Amino acid sequence: MKCLDSDFLIAVLRGDPQARRKLEQLDAEGRHSTTSVNTFELFYGAHRSGERRKNVEEVGRLLQRLDVLPFDRESSERAGEELASLAGRGRPVDFRDAMIAAVAASKGLCVVTRDAGRFSRFKGLEVEAW
Repeated sequence: MKCLDSDFLIAVLRGDPQARRKLEQLDAEGRHSTTSVNTFELFYGAHRSGERRKNVEEVGRLLQRLDVLPFDRESSERAGEELASLAGRGRPVDFRDAMIAAVAASKGLCVVTRDAGRFSRFKGLEVEAW
C-alpha cells in the first residue's frame, strides 16, 4: 500500500494522462491510501472551485477507492518533532506536508508525489516521484 499525495490526486481528478497511467499501475498493485490532511486539501479545493457540486462529488468518488488514514496522536508528535527539527536547521516546510509525511511514515508507507524533493527532507519516509 502507498500513500497518495494531493498533487497526484488533483492531477487524477483533472484527467492528467500521466497521472491516470500511474493510477492504473498503482491499482494493479492493490489498494492504496491517502491521509485526512490530503482529503481536507481536496475538499477545500473543490469547494473553492467554479463547479463546486461536481468537484465535491468527484473527490468523494475518488476517495472511495482509497483508505483515508487519520492524523492521530502518534502522527501529531512525529510531525511536530520533524517540523521543529527542520525549522531549527533552517529548512522549514509547510506544516501540512509535515502532517502528511508523519502519517505515512508512522504506517511505513511510501508517499507518491510529484514533489519528491519536498518530502525527501523527512527522515524515515520513502518517497516515489510520479
